[in-house]
Amino acid sequence: MKLSEVLQGTGIDPAGRDPEIRSVINDSRAAEPGALFFALPGSRADGADFVAQALARGAAAVVSAAEPPAGLAASFPEAVCLRIPDPLRALSRAAANFHGHPSSRLRVFGITGTKGKTTTAYLLEKILQEAGRKPGVIGTVDYRVGGKVLAPAANTTPLAHALQGLLAAMAEAGALDAVLEVSSHALALGRVEDVDFDCAVFTNLQSDHLDFHKDREEYFKAKARLFDLLRRSPKPGKCAVINADDERAPELLRSLEGTVRSLAFGIEKPADVSASGLRTVDGESVFTLSASGRSFPVRLRLLGRHNVYNALAAITAAVAAGIPAEEAASAAGRLLNVPGRLQRVEEGQDFTVFVDYAHTAAALENVLSGLRQLPRGRIITVFGCGGDRDRTKRAPMGQAACSQSDLVIITSDNPRSEDPLAILADIEKGVAGRFANYEVVPDRGEAIRLAVSRASAGDIVLIAGKGHETYQILKDRTIHFSDAEAAAEAIKTREERHEA
Repeated sequence: MKLSEVLQGTGIDPAGRDPEIRSVINDSRAAEPGALFFALPGSRADGADFVAQALARGAAAVVSAAEPPAGLAASFPEAVCLRIPDPLRALSRAAANFHGHPSSRLRVFGITGTKGKTTTAYLLEKILQEAGRKPGVIGTVDYRVGGKVLAPAANTTPLAHALQGLLAAMAEAGALDAVLEVSSHALALGRVEDVDFDCAVFTNLQSDHLDFHKDREEYFKAKARLFDLLRRSPKPGKCAVINADDERAPELLRSLEGTVRSLAFGIEKPADVSASGLRTVDGESVFTLSASGRSFPVRLRLLGRHNVYNALAAITAAVAAGIPAEEAASAAGRLLNVPGRLQRVEEGQDFTVFVDYAHTAAALENVLSGLRQLPRGRIITVFGCGGDRDRTKRAPMGQAACSQSDLVIITSDNPRSEDPLAILADIEKGVAGRFANYEVVPDRGEAIRLAVSRASAGDIVLIAGKGHETYQILKDRTIHFSDAEAAAEAIKTREERHEA
């Protein structure tokens, strides 16, 4: 594809120079002959510093916000170096052009919100599969199509060129639908600007990522951007799906009036798709679902009120796509589990161990309140907070854990560049002098072993924060670490010791 074709609609004029473009990249190390390199500014490095490296590897053209380094034209006389104030936005359109606008060939569902995106995506994927379709999914756990993993997830929503490439791969693999978890970062940074959405889903708004967004209002505006993109989409029959019980629902619904069809779901307030009579029976969530003037019972294998909301979101999105509610609910009820979302660890023990991704105070409260509804002994919770992230959630997370658990073991998560002990001290500020049911164990593996060793028959051990992640990010390196693996090993060691 010619450079002029790739750059169509970006506002960049290649000034008559039109080399053949074979790839669109943002990493100079991936440069090859015919590559179009977007030199993007980053939190740790500026792509403009690597323009010469990309050209040396054969890149045909470069787009940057900065002036080319002195002498660059003389060293690479055939290269096309272009300037634009916002190369990040231009990357989105260029990537869509390069890959032939793949979202136009798919029915695209975008799911945004603080919590529930991953579980809602898994539920919707299950519903679409059982409806005879072949969905692709781009989300926090991995990127997959037809059940086959294309790549592990580097970001919940990848950069625009990677995203457009994944959508193209899904379309080529015969997918009919694409289910996207759309993060606030992706919306704020323009990664999905050139995706044509058919359905946008809003799960909820809680406090998170305030290290990136200025405040909660800016965070909401980022989430609401998905619905601006839905309005702009040229596709017919598009629909917004909104959690009626969230405090920002009225604002979103008003903004959509007269422009986009909307469907609401909820438990407490009137909605197009609603759940009532929630209860836990034999380790399953049971409720009555009402939609389109009909009501019927639903059994969901996923536990907790928050998962009922996730199921309602997925069912409502399916209804928006023309799948009958009862059919969608039945399919949702057959989803066994979601990686790292109240994932059971079973090694024959007489107590229950769950691994969950809950990493905010509200998420911990949701999970723990659901677990408290189960027949049980004590609840033992292990959790920590990540470094280089929103510090304001640390003390509240400690309070949430201690107020709803019998024993809490506060430990390390992904400390990144921060001192792990300083993070633990921030958490303790929320619980010291108020609660006595906690211990601090900095090493996460040791904390999990301690929790398992303290568990008695009928107890529940919740290991929260990392969920599906299989790594731990330290100051100078990233190591392999899986909560599920660590818990399984701790259980085996405990059982072996008891047998001896």
